[in-house]
Amino acid sequence: MRRILLSLVLPWAAVAQAPLADVRPVPPPGVPVPDATRAELTAGAKDLAADLAKLREDLGGKPEMLAELPSVEIFHKGVDWALRYDEFFDKKQFSVASEQLLQGHARAAALRKGEVPWNSATGLVVRAYRSAIDGSVQPYGLIVPPDWKPSDQTPRRLDFWCHGRNEKLSELAFIQDRQSKEGEFVPPGAFVLHLYGRYCNANKFAGERDLFEAL
Repeated sequence: MRRILLSLVLPWAAVAQAPLADVRPVPPPGVPVPDATRAELTAGAKDLAADLAKLREDLGGKPEMLAELPSVEIFHKGVDWALRYDEFFDKKQFSVASEQLLQGHARAAALRKGEVPWNSATGLVVRAYRSAIDGSVQPYGLIVPPDWKPSDQTPRRLDFWCHGRNEKLSELAFIQDRQSKEGEFVPPGAFVLHLYGRYCNANKFAGERDLFEAL
């Protein structure tokens, strides 16, 4: 379930009689999405979904390229789930969603040509994997040292950053953050991997497996 309910820990009789006001949804409801904006983003997400479906067919005999598909799909998931589960928490995220749909199409076009530019990029890079736990696409952010090149054979550190779990941290918001903010921990010359941390366990339980799958 994407959305859960939290209530105060009370004796059973008290819980049974607790008024609805004591129960709150997690994550909280998002901001209202204007009809025109919702229609535009919904159409954009549908168009990207069709592009992804065609891409899966095109890459049917290329397992190495198919393995890169989650790093494209995550841009669709971020927007689609924000629409589906009412997870736009700021009006500024409407334009963020439009930009991420464009990024999804750009990555799809590159992958269709056999190119994977996000595997050779430096700086702030968003990638994703398909989790063996439930088949879901999970994003992660990388900080790649500016002097690194794909041919680099120099041993380097890889550090994991396990952040706290903000109730409003959707995939859409996580991708935006990981493309715009380095964070608090940027050791010189090292790779840093920022885990998403799925609801509501963050880096516990399934989140522990997420770390090793991202690795």
